[in-house]
Amino acid sequence: MRRLQGWGGKAVVAVLAMACSGVACAIDSGGAVRAANAWTALMPGDDIQSDYRASRVHIADLNRDGIDEVVYLMTAHCIGANFDCTNEVVVMTPLREADPRFPYPDMPGNPGDDQRRVKATGYAGDVALQVPGEVRALSIVDGHVRVDFEVLRDSKICNRTLEHRQKHPCPEPGPYRWTLSWQPGQLAEAGGAASARSSLKP
Repeated sequence: MRRLQGWGGKAVVAVLAMACSGVACAIDSGGAVRAANAWTALMPGDDIQSDYRASRVHIADLNRDGIDEVVYLMTAHCIGANFDCTNEVVVMTPLREADPRFPYPDMPGNPGDDQRRVKATGYAGDVALQVPGEVRALSIVDGHVRVDFEVLRDSKICNRTLEHRQKHPCPEPGPYRWTLSWQPGQLAEAGGAASARSSLKP
């Protein structure tokens, strides 16, 4: 696996908004940060998209089953990309024995140290949803993931010049709020504005 440039996906604890909900915390704030960092470090950086970072890490029991999920924002730095630069809300869930998420499907060859670090945290990514604007706030409200973001006219996050934009247009510039509901393998906006389904079966 190619090593990432820059921070290598390290979240800065001092600026994280941490929260813990549910019957019991299966993971503490430090463990959540380590889990987000470890999963982000698996992303294969290159000369176009690199410097993946984890930030805005939260702990929440999103489906009220007594098991906590980890929620965070994953971003990257892009230069000359002909795609939307990564700006994703990620939901992580606890690993299970013989978890199908390992070996990580997109990783060639030997799992290496990065995958061992993920396994050591006990959590892995379940689903991720691209946000088409600059995230101003990420919070957990009544078991939902609330994302406040601002769409800009010229942005690498939602590139209006791409050919596929006619089918998936960028929102008009301005402030937006998504309220996302999560179930294993699915993350969707309550009003139907956005949804994602994981290809990694939990």
